Amino acid sequence: MRIDRLNIHNFKGFPSREFTFHPEFNLIVGTNGTGKTTALDALAVAVGSWFLGVRGADSRHIRPSEVMLSDFTHEYDDSVGGRHTSVQWEQVFPCEVAAHGQVQGRNVRWTRSLNSLSGRTTYGDAVEIKRLATEADAAIRKGQDILLPLISYYGTGRLWQEPREAFQVSDPMKVASKEEQSRLSGYWNSVDPRLSVSQLTRWIARQSWITYQQQNREAPVFTVVKQAIINCVEDAQNLYFDAALGEVVVEFSSGPRPFSNLSDGQRCMLAMVGDIAQKAAKLNPQLGGKVLEDTPGVVLVDELDLHLHPRWQQKVVEDLRSTFPKIQFICTTHSPFLIQSLRSGEELIMLDGQPTADLANMSIEEIAQGIQHVDNPHTSLRYAEMYGVAKYYLDTVASAATAPSEQLAEFKNELAETLKPYADNPAFQAFLEMKRVAQLGE
Repeated sequence: MRIDRLNIHNFKGFPSREFTFHPEFNLIVGTNGTGKTTALDALAVAVGSWFLGVRGADSRHIRPSEVMLSDFTHEYDDSVGGRHTSVQWEQVFPCEVAAHGQVQGRNVRWTRSLNSLSGRTTYGDAVEIKRLATEADAAIRKGQDILLPLISYYGTGRLWQEPREAFQVSDPMKVASKEEQSRLSGYWNSVDPRLSVSQLTRWIARQSWITYQQQNREAPVFTVVKQAIINCVEDAQNLYFDAALGEVVVEFSSGPRPFSNLSDGQRCMLAMVGDIAQKAAKLNPQLGGKVLEDTPGVVLVDELDLHLHPRWQQKVVEDLRSTFPKIQFICTTHSPFLIQSLRSGEELIMLDGQPTADLANMSIEEIAQGIQHVDNPHTSLRYAEMYGVAKYYLDTVASAATAPSEQLAEFKNELAETLKPYADNPAFQAFLEMKRVAQLGE
């Protein structure tokens, strides 16, 4: 599966918008409120249409809260001749998500729409993607080795606060249910932006127990899932399930650390990468050790830089690309380090501006200023403000020096008020006051 183009109408804050996506990696950038998460939510509706044809899977519908609100202003006169204005908010229909892309190797177009508040999301214009999914579902139930696309959405709340017990597995030898053993279990919670760590830890625990039963011979899919996590978690060297602790443990160069003791950044990346990898392993076990290399699909990630140190931000895009080469990633970010790590401007989607062709050779300051519209990124806002105040102060002193004597007191009061907000910086105040005294006297 791959999304090439997305058109949305009356979806959240977008009256109408078209997006074109790179087949490999995409970063959506923009200031707060420009619609980065909205774009991902619309994409979730688009890719979630696959589940219309998969029995037991939850497809993603357009929610009433996602219909765009428009304000209507009314003016009227009251009984005594007064003029009044009232504002009413109304939902605008139809709310529509239309996509074009590749599904099971075929070019497909499909549309989902919500036409009224009491209605349901239509799927009449999503017949082709539903048919392809239904055929795949039937093939699986016949035991055929059909290749399934991976679909997953990770929101900013992906590291939601599960209790510590969620990281633990009390009985790794417990036999998985028939539903859990099904290839289609790889579609559980696919378009829920939250991430349940417990599913991943149970899978790792079960695979570890199977490895023990097989005289420590790891299944190829388990080996590649572990390697994916090690590749993408900075400084990780090994990963295993500790039966005594009942928890997944990661080995770093500094020593082993249980999952519950990892930093938010480490847990967030481990859980996300592990979830993608184990879903691929469930969906396409017939691929064996090449399951991550050959599984296609679409993964959506909101704020990919979440909780990551800048050094880690510099490499996370390439880590994901190399670990999941056939997955199309569509992510949002505020990080200039992630933008800098893109291979071309075609992979950058700017919601407020036009991307440049070459990003790798741009400095962080150039990206912050030219792409993210940060004025003077070399210095802090406080420094820039103080620089402006100092210039204004010295210009005012120069004007006061040539002003009539009766205006001098007024100038001095103005200068004193100018320095009041900077009482926390006595050196700054003292320097400017010395300039004033030199020009105007006490």
